[in-house]
Amino acid sequence: MGCHSEPRWRDTPVSFLKEGLLAPRPDQFADILAMADEARLKIELAIVTEGEDGPPSLERYSFDAGPDYYYPASTVKTCAAIAAALQLRELQERVPAVRELGLDAPLRFQPLFEGETVEQSDPSHLDGGTITLGHDIRKVFLVSDNAAYNHLYEFAGNAYLNETMQRAGLTSARIFHRLSEFRSPADQLRTPRIELLRSGEPIVAIPERSSGITLTNQDLSGTSIGVGYTRGDDLVEGPMSFLQKNYISLRDLQDLHIMLLRPDIAISGRPQGAGFSLRDEDRAFMAQVMAETPGASSDPFYDASSYPDDYSKFLAPGVWRVVPKEDVTIRDKVGRAYGFSTTNSEVTDHRTGRSYF
Repeated sequence: MGCHSEPRWRDTPVSFLKEGLLAPRPDQFADILAMADEARLKIELAIVTEGEDGPPSLERYSFDAGPDYYYPASTVKTCAAIAAALQLRELQERVPAVRELGLDAPLRFQPLFEGETVEQSDPSHLDGGTITLGHDIRKVFLVSDNAAYNHLYEFAGNAYLNETMQRAGLTSARIFHRLSEFRSPADQLRTPRIELLRSGEPIVAIPERSSGITLTNQDLSGTSIGVGYTRGDDLVEGPMSFLQKNYISLRDLQDLHIMLLRPDIAISGRPQGAGFSLRDEDRAFMAQVMAETPGASSDPFYDASSYPDDYSKFLAPGVWRVVPKEDVTIRDKVGRAYGFSTTNSEVTDHRTGRSYF
């Protein structure tokens, strides 16, 4: 797949996004449109049309400039949250002793790498002080906590996480690694022994695992990025390789949220039954926390001066400027790293009932 010099428009006349959304504000968008390829400007808009006699459908518009690759950063944390919840469900189906446990089950992570110690407490969890999938999911969606994501990644396991995305039809997804924990590619595929606890004692354990799947971004253009980067305290001259960095296409990333938040929507081009077989209570839990602001959370608690309401909601300032905050719900997962900034959002206007991704 080669780099293309002209933006690619899919599924729509050029006029809607370019003339309807971007051109009316040349003061804001002219510069970015002029350098769309260099900036790797990519937009996916899906407007929900509620069906009168059938399931809801999507009216979709796309803009795709520059090389294929972009770094999704923390937006992939949604993948880990879903996969961890599904991994727990499958464990419950196999092991009767844990069938009554949910996302609030205490966990203990055994050391895997040199210098690590046992992890089983979380001071931010005010209700019990334990590590749980539910609390980590809250931290991931409220403030994009990297350590919480790493727990979810390890609980799911690299192979299971990627296989879950593949089964859902999100075939572009390639989750290679933890976040802010820099290890060799081989070590990133390893995950520790994890114990589920009752009254402080293990009742079942997930053993150490090492993913046997092969992942690569070699089919994508633009995986050498930048002119230099740091390795420890050293500056390395030359571009950084993203051949073994996380990736998911923007369309698949958007469909990930549609499958999670609106499983009733028929997604054109997806096979019947594509999506995630989450328990209703787990799906509702994730939808609820994705709509919260950090300041509204009592557990964990976040200081509003450090975590304002738009901390993890990049679209919020613009939306709230034209729609009263109490009349709109924004469910979001954002990512920002290595010069890339991405938001994956569902916005619902409760005055009209209209929504878009």
